[in-house]
Amino acid sequence: MLRGGSMTAELGVGFALRAVNERVQQSVARRPRDLPAIQPRLVAVSKTKPAEMVIEAYGHGQRTFGENYVQELLEKASNPKILSSCPEIKWHFIGHLQKQNVNKLMGKAKLARSQALSVILTPPSK
Repeated sequence: MLRGGSMTAELGVGFALRAVNERVQQSVARRPRDLPAIQPRLVAVSKTKPAEMVIEAYGHGQRTFGENYVQELLEKASNPKILSSCPEIKWHFIGHLQKQNVNKLMGKAKLARSQALSVILTPPSK
């Protein structure tokens, strides 16, 4: 869930999350004061990570997770272990969403939003 997963594997999910959050807060502290004081949201990309790692990150306070594969998002969002251990989890779909996958995501519980949605819908031909 941290770029270059070796840090996560070597030092643990909790340590990695704290390190990333500290860097985010340091960046927030350096931003110009004339910008709106909007708190950034860390979306932990759980791509290729097992459910146990998502649950561990949730246990360390991470609530928002992102996936860029529809099938993996659907599997994790309906995983019984994740559902029972992570009641406040929110999912983001990140990346390009193909038209044939839109309906698969519609109405899925805990899907907070789709980031960088770039679906091209063509009008019906006359």
